[in-house]
Amino acid sequence: MHYQNKPAITLVVFALSLLNTPAYAEVQEAYKGLFDEQAVVTPPTKTSPQDPKLEARLNELMDGDFTPSNHAALEELLRTVDVDTPIETFVRAQGYQIVFLAMEQKLPAALAIADEVLIIAEKSGNPNAIAEVHIDIAEAYLATSDFAAALAKTKEIEAWLPDVSNPRVRYHANHVIARTLQQNGQIPAALEYLLAAQTLIPQTDPSEQQRRRQFLNLHLARIQANLGRWQASAETAERTISEALRTGNTNHLADLYLIAAYSRQYQQGPSDEIVAAFLKAAEVGKQLDNPRVEMLAYNNAGAAKLLMEELDEAKRYLEQGLAIAKQIGNVNERSVTEFNLGYIKVLQGQHEQGLQEMLAAAEVFNSFAQKREQAILLSHIAKAYEVAGKYQKQAEILKQQVQMTSELAAAERDQKVNELQVRYQAAEKSYEIKLLEQQADLQTQELAAQQRQQQLFALAAGSLVLLILLFAFGYRKTRKLNALLNQANAELHEQSLRDPLTGLHNRRAIYDQLLRDEKRLYTGNHAVFIIDIDHFKTINDKHGHSVGDEVLIEFGRRVKQAVRKTDMAVRWGGEEFLLVLEHVNAEQVLQVARKLLNDISEKPFHTSAGRLHITLSGGCRVIASNRTPPNWEATVKDVDTLLYQAKSEGRNRIRYQVPGAEPETLVVR
Repeated sequence: MHYQNKPAITLVVFALSLLNTPAYAEVQEAYKGLFDEQAVVTPPTKTSPQDPKLEARLNELMDGDFTPSNHAALEELLRTVDVDTPIETFVRAQGYQIVFLAMEQKLPAALAIADEVLIIAEKSGNPNAIAEVHIDIAEAYLATSDFAAALAKTKEIEAWLPDVSNPRVRYHANHVIARTLQQNGQIPAALEYLLAAQTLIPQTDPSEQQRRRQFLNLHLARIQANLGRWQASAETAERTISEALRTGNTNHLADLYLIAAYSRQYQQGPSDEIVAAFLKAAEVGKQLDNPRVEMLAYNNAGAAKLLMEELDEAKRYLEQGLAIAKQIGNVNERSVTEFNLGYIKVLQGQHEQGLQEMLAAAEVFNSFAQKREQAILLSHIAKAYEVAGKYQKQAEILKQQVQMTSELAAAERDQKVNELQVRYQAAEKSYEIKLLEQQADLQTQELAAQQRQQQLFALAAGSLVLLILLFAFGYRKTRKLNALLNQANAELHEQSLRDPLTGLHNRRAIYDQLLRDEKRLYTGNHAVFIIDIDHFKTINDKHGHSVGDEVLIEFGRRVKQAVRKTDMAVRWGGEEFLLVLEHVNAEQVLQVARKLLNDISEKPFHTSAGRLHITLSGGCRVIASNRTPPNWEATVKDVDTLLYQAKSEGRNRIRYQVPGAEPETLVVR
């Protein structure tokens, strides 16, 4: 398995950000006015929406796609920005900080700032400012791989887009929507927004246009690769590389070398020339301090050598990539490298161990990979079963691959016209740009008209409801109404902390409840679990997502019954759950672990598809009582490693570690 173009962020790393109390405290101190619950948030008072001097300074700092690389300079500038700063400049500056925190995996801190900034923007009534906050929130979700949340946020961006007049904000809106749609598999719609973003580049600051064109071309090449248009993808990347070298704008040079080599390999097949191209991408990645590209490039060089049956060389490159992945904490994408290393073991005769490692890595990879990449993975699994002499398993995998390949072929036929549009656009043919601008203007006008109608209807309906309430209750019912409103607000707040499917707490609840009183987290022994439903993707694929939802609901119910009311059970995302047990000893933790394993595996899950046997894998670490806050980031990282070890050992078990002891595995038969 080869190159993966998704952001190098994982749900587990996302978990670290929520429990990173010291880092959040630093942000809270730096943005005291925004976080102070007693402070009265007032909108900017200056009439002009922008501060020319600050805007010019932000333009000077902006050398990346989402946030300045010189964060110290950004922090210094932010000290001069407050609620009296003109609203559009205020939101732009705070937006860079929001995205920076998300990229550092501090999503709760990022969203906390965003909530406060959004209140200020909405009070101003400025569409550019309001839209930009929603854009920043979508970027934060993308940075933490919460693609579903990012997709939901694009609806709010689209609602404001017709009223946005700032070209920079309009460009960013179209671009973030395009990337969100791409990550959610909506390729035709993503292409439309990508083209719309391209037409806006000439209207933005001249100093930024080259960098923005390079970034768009990179995503164009990735979309072409996702569609299997290998030659078009390689040509787009190589053309952009030449332009980058000519202009000296090297922001995305490492990624461009990687996607060019990746596409050429699928077009021409593996060769020493292709391996050299991947090594060039690794070299540029190292030079430009891009360890993710360096890691992926070594993985792809190793994969090419594997396909050329030069196993020793393949293993050497793969282990180089794995070392970098571990160093930067990249759990998701390193699964590709671990898959390839398992494949080598199969080819060297270690069939059972190699297949086990391949399947464990494939399960992680398929949790975030797109369908084409999953289909490629299936071909290697089928080959591994053939080498191991497991022909029945090979046949089952080949059937899955045929079905998936058929679906991809149908999708490519539907998207052929869009692909041609992208290729013409990459060549910058002016007549198509004008046509797309006309289409975009027409769509914008139609959308604006629809929104005005919806707004008028909502206003009329709201007025009618208000009149009914006034006549129905009157002044004598004011206190009762206030009580009802307070109750409703409390219920809404509680609902916002709950996962709507399972009823368990969601990620937001960690920040809202657990971290609100951080002292209780280290004044007694604690335990942190991360548990995962085994083979959950197989359940969805075989029985459908509705049956998968039934399993999640029942799994959540049993998990909740296995812990105390004072413990915290959180649906972390997908089929992954996080538990925090407070004030427990090691034996109590083991009792909970045994109960979890027994309660899940002993009784079948009754679903509309019949009785299903479900198991779980988990990691757990007990944290000793201390006078100072624990290193939550290290703790959750350790727990995730234990979970991964449990899966590698064969699943249906919990790998745990207590203070002062080596990790052990609990298996209940």
